[in-house]
Amino acid sequence: MPRRQYKTLSSYARTFFLIAAASASAWAQQPASKQAPDPLKADPQHTHLELENQWVRVFQEHLGPHETMPMHQHPAPGAVIVFQTDRNNHLVYFDGTSKDFHNSAGDVIWAAPTTHKSENSSGAQFAALQIEPKPVANAKPFPTESTDAVIVDPTRYQVILENQWVRAIRVTVGAHEKLKMHKHPATGAVVIYLSDQDMRQFHADGTSHESHFKAGTVRWVPPDAAHQDENIGDKPFRLIRIELKQAQN
Repeated sequence: MPRRQYKTLSSYARTFFLIAAASASAWAQQPASKQAPDPLKADPQHTHLELENQWVRVFQEHLGPHETMPMHQHPAPGAVIVFQTDRNNHLVYFDGTSKDFHNSAGDVIWAAPTTHKSENSSGAQFAALQIEPKPVANAKPFPTESTDAVIVDPTRYQVILENQWVRAIRVTVGAHEKLKMHKHPATGAVVIYLSDQDMRQFHADGTSHESHFKAGTVRWVPPDAAHQDENIGDKPFRLIRIELKQAQN
């Protein structure tokens, strides 16, 4: 009887060991995204939420000279990054590989989902805005518009990045310039002001209004009607317009 009990307990021990080993193996094989926190949770000292709604999340990442961020995960499908300063960052990925990145202030890129920790390898401040489209079920085609600004005024409205999730446009309007009447595609957009803006907007129904925004302002802009813009300032204004292709009602 004692001998039989010993075999039973040994069997339980082996079973427990196999389950534990299988669990450990499964954990080790999980995607990195399951093992690293969101940037805002991983490092609230170096991240700042600018806006969030059902379509998009926008946050700023900022690092002082030689400061670091711990391991964190940027989710699918990826993000548009607008660099507010030059970037000289060293990234170390979840698998131990690393890479150095260099960008200039004003650059706009698309970044794929990734898990990494980072270091500002320069002696200057670093800041960038990350614009993350949220995944949407039953994706719709990007609506076309015959009077799209990039068609009627391609000199001032330049497409700098486009994929299945976003279209990013760089807008530059000289002092006291007046643009042509146009209408943006019927999707919501994130607007990032690279300079101060003093503008008067004229609508097709004859009404008008003024707007004034400071450099660095980040806004959510819903679909709007046809309009014509005029820079009423003494200096050119510059902005980035990021259209979320799935932000359709």
